[in-house]
Amino acid sequence: MKKLLISGLLMQLLIFSLSGAALAEIRSPETIVEQTSTQLLNIINTESDRIREDAEFVDSIVNDIILPIIDLQSMAKLILGKHWKGASEQQRSDFINEFKNMLIRTYAKSVADFGHAEIVIIPNPEGQKGKFYRVKTQVTLSGNPPLNVDYVFRQQPDMEWKAFDLVVDGLSMIKNFRSSFSQEIEETSLDALIDRIKNINTGEEVATGKV
Repeated sequence: MKKLLISGLLMQLLIFSLSGAALAEIRSPETIVEQTSTQLLNIINTESDRIREDAEFVDSIVNDIILPIIDLQSMAKLILGKHWKGASEQQRSDFINEFKNMLIRTYAKSVADFGHAEIVIIPNPEGQKGKFYRVKTQVTLSGNPPLNVDYVFRQQPDMEWKAFDLVVDGLSMIKNFRSSFSQEIEETSLDALIDRIKNINTGEEVATGKV
């Protein structure tokens, strides 16, 4: 769970881009990681008090900026795995929405703890494989040993790159959620999983170690 929390923080680090700025050209995955990391760290370190005290401020940052940068549909499809094919359009839409809200709820409140991190992009000549691209980095958090973090991107039909997975010290966020959620769906149902996440997001259920 600790590595998943770090994964979420790193995903926020990745998705934070220039607010309201139109992209003049398609950025490479390395450029996205470098530029967004620098900006997010600057904001965390200059707005740390507000981030810690104003939950709505953090929520609005994450909610307004995450969608253009992250391929939520690919994330949801990979997480649900075999259950995606049998899901209705409504179930798919509901799962994507509640999963997005879960990420915001779980990780936004911990953003301030990410200040003063150091991120080094490791050259990866074989990073691109077709429409997929893996950016390797090493992340050092204050008082903790370095983490090997891979950002996995997928090129969209409009040629832009969007991230859909993080691999932290060998732990894939997608694979971890897929294992946990698949077992739960088989024991209950997809609707039950969606309802449980929704109840946690709205504060109607006490969160457990499952998410």
